[in-house]
Amino acid sequence: MYALISCGVFRDEVERVVSDLDFSVQCRYLDPGLHVDFDELSSELKRELERCRDRKIIVAYGACHPRMEELLSPYRAALLDCQNCVDALITRREVERRAEKGLYFYLSPGWLDCWRDMFRRLNWTQEEARMELGSFKGSVYLDTLGDARSREDALMEFFDYTLLTCEIMPVNLDHFKSLIIKAKNRLEE
Repeated sequence: MYALISCGVFRDEVERVVSDLDFSVQCRYLDPGLHVDFDELSSELKRELERCRDRKIIVAYGACHPRMEELLSPYRAALLDCQNCVDALITRREVERRAEKGLYFYLSPGWLDCWRDMFRRLNWTQEEARMELGSFKGSVYLDTLGDARSREDALMEFFDYTLLTCEIMPVNLDHFKSLIIKAKNRLEE
């Protein structure tokens, strides 16, 4: 049995792919807002790593902390091979390809559920959020769960708050699943 410690932003995606894995995992989820406070993220991640110390650990995060590798080094833990939650879902190559069209703010289902908390943690009022996000051409909803239609109201709330128009991008979870499998395989080397 492996432990999988994941950012809560991936909860729904993890729950979708774990039944397709050829190994057993016990999933633990951390609050998605932790990545806006490095001290909090470090503390909570270390706490979970200690709880899972007796197992090999897959860590479903990107480079969300500047010392992520150092935090994981005392444990039998492997980090997903991605920079952030966006390229965990659509690959770095796809992010770069889309960046040729301009800078976009990406929302996954988890991000759509927690953006208000994230902005609150950053102390962003509506006006500050609009200023901070002003360089983005728009937003892209990564439809990993095939639920964009049922999330239209939530997407409209994000638009109303940020003034970023939204594009829907269908995403299958094959790449995300492959990153989990690759992390597990690195633990076996």
